[in-house]
Amino acid sequence: MSFVFRPMTTADIPELVRWMAADHAQPWFGEEPRTVERAREHYAGELEGSSATRMWIVVVDGRDVGYIQDYPVVAYDDYSVRVQDLEAIAFDFLIGEPDLVDRGIGTQMITAFCRDVLCRDYPEAPRFVASPDVRNARSIRALEKCGFTQGLWIQPESVQYPEVVCTAPRERFTP
Repeated sequence: MSFVFRPMTTADIPELVRWMAADHAQPWFGEEPRTVERAREHYAGELEGSSATRMWIVVVDGRDVGYIQDYPVVAYDDYSVRVQDLEAIAFDFLIGEPDLVDRGIGTQMITAFCRDVLCRDYPEAPRFVASPDVRNARSIRALEKCGFTQGLWIQPESVQYPEVVCTAPRERFTP
């Protein structure tokens, strides 16, 4: 299976909105914009490059299947206080296509992204973190299969349920 991570553009917004509205994603993306116009406004900074968050489209064997975003933990004060790891790089992920869920792609995608993008673009980062909703067993399982360990439970102001900070050392993804 071949993974490519290409920067998201405004042309990808309709697909992103569709993915976040899919039944399997809805519990975790319920607060995200549900129209293309609102999503363009919401993600304008990321798409223009004025945000610390970078958004990527995940392409598997030539097919757009999901997205990942990454950001330095230290770039967001509220998140850095909760995560307590100012040197780490954080990421969020979604396999958007329902027919690809529960097929092992998430584990391969996370590993490839950490190895091919985060290690390359953040050479000084000692750790990578992701913080899924504590109820999101599918994402937590995928992270654990990649070598991430569960740590702190955090309560972001913008969500109802806590998130669990999952951390892996950079060495896990370097040859």
